[in-house]
Amino acid sequence: MAVPIDPEIVAARTAQAARFPAFDLTALPPAEARARMNAASAWFNDGLPEMGGLEEHRIRGAGGLIRLRVHTPFAATARGGIFFLHGGGWFAGDVDTHDRMLRLLAQQSGAVLFSVDYRLAPEHPYPAALDDCLAAWDWIEKRATRYALDPARFAFAGDSAGANLALSLAIRLRDAGRAMPVGCALLYGCFAPGLDTASARTFGDGAYGLTSERMAWYWRQYLGAATDERPAGAAPLYADLAGLPPMFLGIAEADMVADDSRLLLDRLAAAGVSAEMLLWPGAVHGFLQMTRDVTLARDAVGDVARAIRAWIA
Repeated sequence: MAVPIDPEIVAARTAQAARFPAFDLTALPPAEARARMNAASAWFNDGLPEMGGLEEHRIRGAGGLIRLRVHTPFAATARGGIFFLHGGGWFAGDVDTHDRMLRLLAQQSGAVLFSVDYRLAPEHPYPAALDDCLAAWDWIEKRATRYALDPARFAFAGDSAGANLALSLAIRLRDAGRAMPVGCALLYGCFAPGLDTASARTFGDGAYGLTSERMAWYWRQYLGAATDERPAGAAPLYADLAGLPPMFLGIAEADMVADDSRLLLDRLAAAGVSAEMLLWPGAVHGFLQMTRDVTLARDAVGDVARAIRAWIA
């Protein structure tokens, strides 16, 4: 059944397509395809909101130095912070492609926000990205008090592949007997490969953006040569979810991975984990990066900020 897309999203995508014509990323060398994807995403970041503070760090990751950015809003009132993991199919994206959205999230939550450039597939398949996220969290946890933050009051958040990483990182911390975040905001996440869902069949043909074929390709790059096609560390839908912190699941109505979140919601309920799900009508995958042009995107960032603020205030 056809779903009407928010008119501002349609206009934003049309303008983006005029400037950045579509291409087959699978036919290009990864570095070239990634650069083109990132340029198209970063185009939405014009008019960056000013921050009270902005820091760039190079920290030691499992495979070398990785970039970590700290956004401090002018009114940083929250006692805790946010650790945000960007999307991009584990293949693209960085702290720049998501910068405008993250500045708004920091402002509206009143929280210092940390984001990291983890290693990307296919050059660095699973678990490289997750290892880098853990290294970044170790750095943040040890230095939180320098920012007048309580390391025990942090929320994890992420969009798409970043939502997968945020949830997987919380599971890894639990399994290691370490302190977990006070909550996870998982925004149109992808939580397992090869799911034959109604949303994938309805919205995965390309008319709404992200295709089922492209999502399957992202999963193949991320899993690499893994013999287990659905390792729990990469596909948290299949993991033991007991004992995790509260979850906020945000889904775009016209998104082929929308049912990933619905399935996860059921699994969380069965595991006794508190979870809230919010559907954004007329939205497509990736729309949260369109805050410059789309009112719905700005409002949705506010929804996420309110959920996080309740955890970390």
